[in-house]
Amino acid sequence: MVRADHTRNFFSFWVFGLCNNFAYVMMLSAAQDILTKNENQTATKDDEHVDHCLNSTSTRFCNEMSTGIVLICNILPCFVIKILSPLFIHRIPYGVRVYFQIILIVISLFIIAFSNNVAIALFGVTITSFASGLGENSFLALASHFPQYSIGAWCSGTGAAGVTGSFAYAVMTDPRLLDFSPKTTMLVSNIVPLMFAFTYWKILVHPDTVQKVSMSKPKSWISLRNENDGDENSNGDHSMKEKISIMKSLLKYTIPIAFVYFAEYFINQGLVELSVFDCDSGFGTSPKSQYRWYQVLYQIGVFISRSSNQLIQLSLGIIVILPILQMANVFVFLVNALHPFLGNFAIACGFVFFEGLIGGASYVNSFAHIHKNVDESVREFALGTCSLADSLGIVIAAFTAIPVHNAICKSAYL
Repeated sequence: MVRADHTRNFFSFWVFGLCNNFAYVMMLSAAQDILTKNENQTATKDDEHVDHCLNSTSTRFCNEMSTGIVLICNILPCFVIKILSPLFIHRIPYGVRVYFQIILIVISLFIIAFSNNVAIALFGVTITSFASGLGENSFLALASHFPQYSIGAWCSGTGAAGVTGSFAYAVMTDPRLLDFSPKTTMLVSNIVPLMFAFTYWKILVHPDTVQKVSMSKPKSWISLRNENDGDENSNGDHSMKEKISIMKSLLKYTIPIAFVYFAEYFINQGLVELSVFDCDSGFGTSPKSQYRWYQVLYQIGVFISRSSNQLIQLSLGIIVILPILQMANVFVFLVNALHPFLGNFAIACGFVFFEGLIGGASYVNSFAHIHKNVDESVREFALGTCSLADSLGIVIAAFTAIPVHNAICKSAYL
């Protein structure tokens, strides 16, 4: 490829990462707003005390429902599609997948914007999750058709999605800033799927190994052979026994990723909402605002580390240490939720930022190692399959966060 094509493709994969994860991140930032969506008279009543900073934190502040519920809806469909997709997804051309994903994102944003109760809003979140899982699996596999820089660009873009998604939601909904309603914020976000479509069909330089798709020609919607090349034993065409063997060889990458993601999402959706600060130590922010800014700081950390792969590559020995560091963060926030000792909101944000650095480093370096070290004949399958690991960790975190949240809220506050 000429240099101009490299630039276009690097930019394209960066945008793919951004657009793929933007709505997913926004759902997590909006979790507390989603759980208080016009629940008859109770939402108005609740909003009266969560929209302002707390004068005192002498008693434990707990939401009736853990934001882990939103995390379950935001990850379970993603997890399911990642499990099932290796069985059939190689028969669906990338263009069809992208088209379907964009439609799902638009539908989900409109459902959440116009929903008037929690159940409908959570249904919208599940659609977002399905779209995100389909996209991550597809674009990591698509990267096997491009040089290794595509992995770095994708990872950096997903990190940018975290920053822009969480920051945009925090800024637009903060009463002291733009003060948009959650509904308006969701509707404005529909610019993202438009960027997605334009980048895939107008900017990306498609290699000959990727099947061309015309939405006006249904016959092009199904690939009769694997897109990577003409070999019978290539990527998606491996036997089940061979696929299981490949998965076993990836355990040195997938196990650390799963543990890191379990720890960080257990913190983000189970523990940080219990680290609430009063007006003086929380810079005048409400519990809801504190939760949103936690998400922003976490995503900034993720973005920095996911964008660092061109400068710093971690060895496998360091990658396997990252879960230990992340579990140390779990310990900090668990103890603080039970017996508050972090004296200021800024200190808690510092730990959240560090948590994001660890999570982003684990993700980008693991996939970079796979792209570099796995044989080209199985690279597409390996990259797509390995994306299952982070989702597995998040699913376990989601189901763990809810009972832990409830137990802490019922415990004595010291």
